Amino acid sequence: MLLWVAGAAIGILVAFILIFKYTKTGKNDVIGFSSKCPKCGQVTNGLKCSKCEPNLKDWR
Repeated sequence: MLLWVAGAAIGILVAFILIFKYTKTGKNDVIGFSSKCPKCGQVTNGLKCSKCEPNLKDWR
């Protein structure tokens, strides 16, 4: 009986910790997604940065 009570208490504690962590993380922090270029900081919405990407006219 005591084992069931201890298991339930641990489960409830883990659930509260996970809910707390979920509410405190940002919208894009969960998957590690950033909409800004890491070099210049321009908003790229997940695409390649037009300023930092070399402009090559290679048609191959």
